[in-house]
Amino acid sequence: MALAISPTLRAALFYAVGATAVFAQANDTSQDFDKCKVIADDHARLNCFKNLLPGESSKPAPSTTSDLWPLIRTPHPKGGPDAVAILRTADTAKSDPDLAGLMIRCTEKPGLEVLLALVRPFPPRSKRDVVVTTGTTRSVLHAETSPAGTALILPIEATAFTTGPWQGLKELAVTINDPEAEIRGVISLEDLAPALAKLLASCRAG
Repeated sequence: MALAISPTLRAALFYAVGATAVFAQANDTSQDFDKCKVIADDHARLNCFKNLLPGESSKPAPSTTSDLWPLIRTPHPKGGPDAVAILRTADTAKSDPDLAGLMIRCTEKPGLEVLLALVRPFPPRSKRDVVVTTGTTRSVLHAETSPAGTALILPIEATAFTTGPWQGLKELAVTINDPEAEIRGVISLEDLAPALAKLLASCRAG
């Protein structure tokens, strides 16, 4: 049974797993993550997750566009370009505690990558079906787990939320199919468009 996680702790965990997922390919921390997630005490577990962060510069940068989607800039562990992403925590009243939230990040190639950040990690590179519900329509996305196991990479373009089929969608309702237990959650998409514009500008600047 999943442990109950307070909204404050969930947000802190989201930044921890989000920053971990940003550089998953360059620095796989799945073993350290496994050690942290089995700690029973909430504060001790949170401190363990915080220690996975590369440093102070991975904290959310001040945002004048939208505080709902903090901009995260994480130094590359091998001295390459910083990783840049925006994050939004899941609605705690409508979501299982194993879902941290939604992350959209810059990639080396043109474009953005959309991920669901997880509190309970999956085996790296494993496959999971994610059901997205929009009104009476259900779409099944065949997602792949990140190399660190802390996020699911969704096979969609970020523009799907602004100019694509999900334009105008106020929230993203998802169900992650997993043999251990389904993970359901809802993430608000309020103010996503200006946050994406800021992210794209940061990608080019980086």
